[in-house]
Amino acid sequence: MTPQDYLERTQIMQGHFRTRFPTLWSALIISLLGTMSSAQTPSLMQDACARAAQTYFHDYTAKSNMTYNGTRTDGTQAINGRIFLETRFEDVACSFDRSGRQMVEFFAEGQYQPAMVHTSTGTNTTVTGVSANDILNVRSGPGVRYKVVGALGNGSRVRMLDCAMQGNARWCQIEMLTDMRERGWVNARYLSTGAAVQQPSPPAADVGGTTTERVRFVSGTSGAELSGALPPGASRRYELGASARQMLNVRLSPNRSGLSYQIFNPDRSSLVSQIPASQPYRGQLWQTGDHVIEVINRSNRRLNYKVEVWIR
Repeated sequence: MTPQDYLERTQIMQGHFRTRFPTLWSALIISLLGTMSSAQTPSLMQDACARAAQTYFHDYTAKSNMTYNGTRTDGTQAINGRIFLETRFEDVACSFDRSGRQMVEFFAEGQYQPAMVHTSTGTNTTVTGVSANDILNVRSGPGVRYKVVGALGNGSRVRMLDCAMQGNARWCQIEMLTDMRERGWVNARYLSTGAAVQQPSPPAADVGGTTTERVRFVSGTSGAELSGALPPGASRRYELGASARQMLNVRLSPNRSGLSYQIFNPDRSSLVSQIPASQPYRGQLWQTGDHVIEVINRSNRRLNYKVEVWIR
């Protein structure tokens, strides 16, 4: 049978199927189209993995080379690649669910980084203050020097993740409330959460069950391990000096669930919004001076814990 004969025979069979089973044929076509439209393309997964790497290393202009490695036996889809930073390169890997729309794993520096997986618990907010005939640019990093990667109109709903000061302006990383959960940065003054949320500050020392402790590293070391206990509703602030561009690592280990922590910059802006103790933090610092790690007991019982801090 020639290729032309095969094509003609296939078309005839399709015609008979459509004639005898029109309802089933329509359902089949709708199903196929739905699958095609709901699946994420490899190129979009590669872009999402590249953006996650930029966010993890706090280098929003870094180039990367990502490769789609297909579907694993468990149905997840694999992306491997390399990001080229200012003085080095780093290998990263991302896993996506069957649809390709949800990142379920992110690996960097040889280990799983749960903080980068798209299960953020940020604050939902609304874009405001944008005129009817204008748009709010979404950028790849915190500042106008970063490229525009999207746009939002007045009234758009987004999730605010973290914020950072750039000069006199405050910028916040946001996540779209869509299946693709695209991320970017916008000027915080266009988010309706208000100044009180956009410019959080640690509570005053020794007020409302809050105590303060200075972290001091032993000579020749760059890390410390501290132990403590907190009654219900209390918090403890750990102050440590560090410089911009250094890497901060924090790991909190309580004896029971109920602890969370947040990190503040020297200017009292939020470096990391409140996250559970189960989620370690690793990130590059933006400012020089005393940073604050505040451990908070939200449970109704006394909790013991250990907190490990490294500066590199």
